[in-house]
Amino acid sequence: MAEMLITQDDILRSTLFHIQLKQCQYIDNFPETVTEIFQSMINGKKLKPYDDMKRKLYRIKTNFFDINGEKVVKRDFYLGLYNRIKRKSEY
Repeated sequence: MAEMLITQDDILRSTLFHIQLKQCQYIDNFPETVTEIFQSMINGKKLKPYDDMKRKLYRIKTNFFDINGEKVVKRDFYLGLYNRIKRKSEY
C-alpha cells in the first residue's frame, strides 16, 4: 500500500479553507492545533477513523466555537473537516 500523500501543510490549508467556507473567525492557534492532531492521527498509510480522534479534537482549548457559536456546531465542523482531509488524502 502506498504512503499517504498528504502533508502537514496540506492539512493546515484544508483546515483554513474549511474555516473560510464556514465563514468563521479565530483569534488563537486553533488551525495549527487541529493540524497537529490530524497529523498525529496518520499512521503512515491512512488517516485513523474519526471516532479515534474526536476526543482529542473536542479537548482543544479554543475560543473558536464561542466566537462562531451561531454559525458552527463542533461535531459538524470537525466531521466535515475530517471528511475533507480524508478525501484529499485518498488522491
